[in-house]
This record gives sequence, C-alpha cells and structure tokens, in this order.
Amino acid sequence: MRRAIRSPLLALALIVVFAGTVLATAASTGFHPTLLSRGTLSEPVHFNTGAVKFQTKGSVDVATATVTLDPLSSSGWHEHPGVVLVTVKSGTVTFYDETCSATIHAAGTSFVEAAGDGPGLGRNESATDTAVIYVTYIVPTGSALRIDKPNPGCPQD
Repeated sequence: MRRAIRSPLLALALIVVFAGTVLATAASTGFHPTLLSRGTLSEPVHFNTGAVKFQTKGSVDVATATVTLDPLSSSGWHEHPGVVLVTVKSGTVTFYDETCSATIHAAGTSFVEAAGDGPGLGRNESATDTAVIYVTYIVPTGSALRIDKPNPGCPQD
C-alpha cells in the first residue's frame, strides 16, 4: 500500500490555483480569439496630433487579435491591465459593465476598455449571426492581455 505524502505547501499551492479557477468566469466555448501579432514599444512614447493624444510612461506591448463570437456566446467576465481598442467588424456585440448596464456596438463601431474600469463582459446575443471584432491591446510589457474576473452579480455570464 502506498502512503500519501502530505505537504502543507503543496496543499496551499493547490488551493490558490483552484480558488482562482473557481472564482473567475471562463470564456464561453463560442469565444475564439486569434492573436495576430505582439510587439514591444521599449521606450516611452508621447504624441499629440490634434484630436489624438497617445502617451506611454514606459515599455509596453502592443498586440493585435481577431475574435470571433459564435451566436449566443460571451467573453466571460474579465479586465485588462492596460488599454484595449475594439472595432466591431461584423455582427453586434453587447458589452456589460460591472453594474450590469449594457451598451450595444454594431458593425462599424468601436469602443475602449481600460484598466480600472471594473470587470466587463462582451456578448453576441444573436441566435443566428456570428460577430467578429478586431482588438488592439496596449499593456505593460510581458503582462497578460486579459484577466478573468468573477461575475459581479449580473444575470449575464
């Protein structure tokens, strides 16, 4: 008979790993991100060109992705560690904030998500049409592009 090895450190590590998994909401099976590129701006950047101002205070990564949302799918509740620029190429995406308020974004429109805004959830609420979005992430160098978060108490998941 094998004797189980018990380690308080191993037990603590497993609790931390599984607690994060249980508390976060995973992206649904109908949410398909495809990372197209990721590069680093190693020096601070400051541009002010009329209606556009863009500034970083240090090294950042810029990543570009295409995301396809199947009918009735969602992103899962999440946040980003930087700024995310989203353009809806086709279909419609409904974005829910942490107060459960919805904003509808049709094809040809754009929206921004940013660190500190609280968790959000993007949904394709169409039962028949696929939605496609283009996403540009500007995040601290080496950081994750997305951080799964628990549902803040909204009926949407």
